[in-house]
Amino acid sequence: MIASTGDRFPRAMCQDQIILTQTPVESDFLAALDERRAERFIEALPGARAAILARLRRALAIEPLPQVSVDPADFLHPVDLLTALRWRHAESLVTEVAHSVAGLALSRTASPLTTPFASRSLEEHEQSVVDGHPLHPCCRNRTGFTAADHLAYGPEHRPVVHLRLHPAADHVVFGDWPGELRDGERILLPVHPWQADRLNVTTAGTLPASPLMALRTLSTGAWHVKTTLSAQITSAVRDISGESIATATTVSDFLGSVVEGIELQHNRASAAVLTNGEPDRRLGVVLRDRPVPREGETLLPLAALDAGEITDPIGWLAEFAELTVPPLMTLLARGVALEAHEQNLVLGLVNGRPSRVIYRDLADIRVSPRADLPARLHASPEALRAKTFATFFATALTGLVDRLDAPAADLWAVVARTVPDTPDRHALLHDPLPAKPLTLMRLDPETTKWAYLPNPFRP
Repeated sequence: MIASTGDRFPRAMCQDQIILTQTPVESDFLAALDERRAERFIEALPGARAAILARLRRALAIEPLPQVSVDPADFLHPVDLLTALRWRHAESLVTEVAHSVAGLALSRTASPLTTPFASRSLEEHEQSVVDGHPLHPCCRNRTGFTAADHLAYGPEHRPVVHLRLHPAADHVVFGDWPGELRDGERILLPVHPWQADRLNVTTAGTLPASPLMALRTLSTGAWHVKTTLSAQITSAVRDISGESIATATTVSDFLGSVVEGIELQHNRASAAVLTNGEPDRRLGVVLRDRPVPREGETLLPLAALDAGEITDPIGWLAEFAELTVPPLMTLLARGVALEAHEQNLVLGLVNGRPSRVIYRDLADIRVSPRADLPARLHASPEALRAKTFATFFATALTGLVDRLDAPAADLWAVVARTVPDTPDRHALLHDPLPAKPLTLMRLDPETTKWAYLPNPFRP
């Protein structure tokens, strides 16, 4: 283990203990920071390590991981725990977790947002989420990013990011590509500056934008722009495949024809540079219309909800469940499963109460096989059920219940009353809940296994 903090801060004293950086990435991040932020980074490291350890211990408790021969409670750093486990093919996971610890500590150095909760814009709410994915041990992994990259592009640091407009003569476009992003026969393709610098693309101007929770999706003017980033963010390299570019508006139109009760953030257009006649997965983009709040409404991702603002948790949850549970279960009965976790659900609040829900990022839906949608979206009835249950009930709803100040049994009883009489009702109310095995998926990206949680609806 490395214990080095560079020349500026060989040690940081916290009462009667000495805290040292413990991995190369922690040392690299610290060395890159100015004195004030470096002090905050050192102070945040123990809490960041503990937060990632908690995610790993949860994984060990519920996921179908390889056999464990050590006591996770004996370790104070997640890298030490993973090293002691000696799992096969864990090298990448160790690297990602080490980066996640450093990235999380750096995230926690951000200055608190001072805008009152109800007065925040959607962008401010997006950027108020400091810790990233609440369950994933790689929640702040951005492999390939330096500390300066985190500060320049991470939404929690609230930067203005200047998207580069790349004049692309050889390109493909689907949907209603805006005239403002055309230059004669060429399109002006928004490219994330991190990507543009690595690919040395030509630039004909910039668009100032605010990064959202997803980091590679940014808000500018009337659009949310999903860009490509050839970096591993949390659990995946964020390129956009040619097939996703070609079908973005098709999937959006399909969902618009079947989704009821939940609004959609539609894909307006998609485009990519053509390389050797094929869409280049490194230079693609999906444009979505930016959601507009109604009169007196606050829009925010569910992940940004401040449960402390809710004075009537049982009544509040009943209203939220009425907006979400019937539409999701009805869709499932029709052979459609949404990836309805906290980041993909945008909540509208009026006077602090749920008024509407908008579903976004349509690329990860799954459907019963149908000729008009690509095969990568096709799934069996069992897989559709698992996706709906895992993303919404085991993740979004469980996280919400945990944050609300009321007995969990009472809250789940409220949700149960909103479950419609569909073919999946009995399984939802009685069987163990599937959950994504987030750590196993980093060890074995091809796994088809699920984790399972005790059914919260059963007394």
